[in-house]
Amino acid sequence: MASKTYFHFTHKGDIYKKTTSTNAAGQKYATYTKVDTISFQFQAPSTSTSSGDERRLTPYQDNVPKFEAIVPKKSDANIAYGNRFENIKDRYNTLVDNSIYEIVGIQPKFSFNGKKHHTVVTLRRVVESEWLM
Repeated sequence: MASKTYFHFTHKGDIYKKTTSTNAAGQKYATYTKVDTISFQFQAPSTSTSSGDERRLTPYQDNVPKFEAIVPKKSDANIAYGNRFENIKDRYNTLVDNSIYEIVGIQPKFSFNGKKHHTVVTLRRVVESEWLM
C-alpha cells in the first residue's frame, strides 16, 4: 500500500465537506457531509514550528492539539480549507481517534522531477463551545 512511493500510508480517515445552508429565519449554518475515505499517514507534527499545543483563552482555557496528515497525490482531491477529518483508523480498521479535525494548513511537496508527490496537511482538533450545543 505504498502507492508508488517510499511512504507507507497506514491510516484511513473520512473526509467531510462543509456546506452552508440557511434556515427559515435567514441564519446561515454549516453542515458536514462525508465525501470520501482516504489513506494517509497520521502523525504528530515533525517540525518545531508546527509542534505543540495551541493555547486558547476564549470561551474557556483549552489546549488544542495539532497533528499532521501526509496525503498521497492520488487522494488529495478533497483536501481544502473548511473540510474536516474524522474516524481515523489504522491498517487493521481499529479506530485510532474519533475526534473531529479541521484543516488549518496545506503544504504540497514536490519530488525531484518537479511533480507533486504528496501533501502535508496540518490538522487541529475541533473544540466546540458547550453553550452552543
